Amino acid sequence: MVNVDVTPDSAAPWGPLWTPDEGDRMRWRFVGAIIPAAALIIGLGARAAYGVPSFARQTQMACDACHAEGFFPELTDFGRMFKMNGYIWSAHEEKPYEPYPPVAAEQTWSYTQTDKGQPGLKNLPTVHFATKTNDNLSYPQQASFFLAGRYYGRLGGFIQGTYDGADNRWATDNVDIRLSDVRAVGEHHTLVYGATLNNNPTVQDVWNTLPAWNQLIASEVAPTPAASPSIASLGAQVGGVGAYAFWDNFLYAEVTPYLSGKSGVLSFLTAGDTKKIITDSVSPYWRLVLYKNKGSQSFSLGQVGLYNRAFQAGSHGPTNSFLDLGGGIQYQRNAKPHFVTFRTAFIWENQGLSAARAAGAATRGTADLHTVQLWMSYYYYNLAGITLSLFNIAGSRDPKLYAPAPVSGSRTGSPNTLGGFVQLNALPFAQWLNLKWPALPMTQLALQYTFYGKFNGAGANYDGFGRRASDNNTLYLLVWSPW
Repeated sequence: MVNVDVTPDSAAPWGPLWTPDEGDRMRWRFVGAIIPAAALIIGLGARAAYGVPSFARQTQMACDACHAEGFFPELTDFGRMFKMNGYIWSAHEEKPYEPYPPVAAEQTWSYTQTDKGQPGLKNLPTVHFATKTNDNLSYPQQASFFLAGRYYGRLGGFIQGTYDGADNRWATDNVDIRLSDVRAVGEHHTLVYGATLNNNPTVQDVWNTLPAWNQLIASEVAPTPAASPSIASLGAQVGGVGAYAFWDNFLYAEVTPYLSGKSGVLSFLTAGDTKKIITDSVSPYWRLVLYKNKGSQSFSLGQVGLYNRAFQAGSHGPTNSFLDLGGGIQYQRNAKPHFVTFRTAFIWENQGLSAARAAGAATRGTADLHTVQLWMSYYYYNLAGITLSLFNIAGSRDPKLYAPAPVSGSRTGSPNTLGGFVQLNALPFAQWLNLKWPALPMTQLALQYTFYGKFNGAGANYDGFGRRASDNNTLYLLVWSPW
């Protein structure tokens, strides 16, 4: 097992990643030359957040270098810089490519129990209910293959293809391919900049406050609230090419325009995925973050936005519009063997529902939705961690948009939901980590209990069919094993 100090002043085993210089400005020696990104795009095939063994083989560094005491998906300062610099930092910098192909795989097995069963649920090829409509076993819940790491020179990425047990199919999952560089500006400033090709707004983000990476994974069969903002719903539905810059390790800015993944030049980024949302024209995404890392502590204050228009039905005709504006704060203290994090995020969405109202699917022409979530986490190096989270969803009442229905509906026409979860994580085999084959030692166990005080507008008989919010309280056990 390799123990690596990942404070900003530390050096990687193969030499300095950067030399701190009044404000932790970074210098990095890039190798190789630029080649066309298209030559390395492949069609692979549920949104989840992972650190993968190919990164460990590439850097020859243990998982805790990039992830909070070894627990993914939460990134350390080093992990954020590794991703922002295009996944290309390597222990093999004498060559423009890796001696091992940047491939990896994973499987997840899970167990889900809700306080009350869900009528109408049926067994699937890899999803079995031990008792009627409850006590779900998923074997696997999902399985993925990855092409993740340095591809050639300055080009690197994270490409995931996933088999989803609930849907019983393979599809493209998270994709983030980057071409990056770093430049000295004068004698006292540095600029990290690059381009990202991705298929999910927020998948490219390096902080853990936005939807793509704020949680390890969740049950695929437990009830979920009726409403979520557009920015959390476009994964594998769109594709985009964006530009980003990071000035003096302090100010981050990004703009990425997205196009529909239904057809067109970027449709390969969503291969195999059911197109539940078909956007019209360009959907701009933007991100601004102020970031400070000093010693064992880091702090970020960020803003995010997304605007898109989506067809009411099919890929033609009238559209509804969605403007998402949000912000987040993240504080970390990384003092090995202890790692503490506080995160909070807020997203407000303005909805233009003229097409839905004309189709009889909504009673209002305009509406709004906002979500707030808090997380507090503590991890002990390569052993265990605990996360406490509270969340609130609130929005405009609409008896057509949020109509009564068993389990998923709303008796009151309201999306308002209040709840939280407690999650325990463990790395039982981490002490046996071998960086050339970091498989079993990276296996992570998670036990999560989610509770609701209000669900889709009410605490009692919220769906109009007698179900209580607490009936959706969920016990979830996950085994995640990479190789």
